[in-house]
Amino acid sequence: MVQLQAHDPLPGFRVVDHQRGWAQIQLQMREGQTLSPLLPLGGDAGLVWVPKNGCSTLKRVWLQLQGADCQQPGFHPHSAALPSAYWLNPDELRAVSEHRSLVAIWRDPIDRFVSACRSHLVELTTAAVHAKLRSSCPDQSSFENALRFHDELFAGHGVGSFADDADPVDVMNQAALQLPAWIACHIDWSHHTIAQISFLGGDPRCYRTILGMEQIDALLAHWAKESGLPLDLTPQHVSREEATKNPWRSLRRDQLSREALAALERFYAADWAFLELAQQQLGAWQAA
Repeated sequence: MVQLQAHDPLPGFRVVDHQRGWAQIQLQMREGQTLSPLLPLGGDAGLVWVPKNGCSTLKRVWLQLQGADCQQPGFHPHSAALPSAYWLNPDELRAVSEHRSLVAIWRDPIDRFVSACRSHLVELTTAAVHAKLRSSCPDQSSFENALRFHDELFAGHGVGSFADDADPVDVMNQAALQLPAWIACHIDWSHHTIAQISFLGGDPRCYRTILGMEQIDALLAHWAKESGLPLDLTPQHVSREEATKNPWRSLRRDQLSREALAALERFYAADWAFLELAQQQLGAWQAA
């Protein structure tokens, strides 16, 4: 059991090499490990972020609190914040929570899945898979070996990349029905669609509060008020169904079939159970 004093250094895994470290975390979580990414807030608080739960906006504002220039060309909140995160196992999260007030965002799991589809579902098409492999292979032989590996991996899990001209709605429904298989064999897809408790841990009592997506603006306004800094609170990477004619970016929850919805409800049952526990154990958050 991890025990900490209030001023002890934070435990957990830190990403030093972006490519290797991030891949290591993704693989561990894809295999079922629980790792909570903590961004410290001063010496007595912290944010645990979850992919697709407003994390682009949250990271961007958190980085401003650290003095980062978020307006510089090529700035990306995910890569900029990654080296500062402490990836905590459940025991480390519990120990840290004894000395820090932790906050996290919970999202309706179905809405989160659809958001992941709007952002990343096209990555499951054949052209996207091939492009990803080519970008990481130095020559044709390496590409062919990587492609062979992926084809065998996909086949071993009973899935295959989707045709480039496939109907995005059909692809979303198929991905929902085959979600465990896709998480197991597509690393870039997995961290957007694994259960939130893989990031939050299983015990809501580690948190001062768990907020909903609709409370992010109030949380950021609270940070701005407490810091006294002129923070840019503009939401980042918000999926706007009406803002694009790209069918991959316009997917909606009501396009999920009854079977797909049922499969997602089963897959994300633990997320709903976590929310129920949080509602029972935690008081409502009130900004000071």
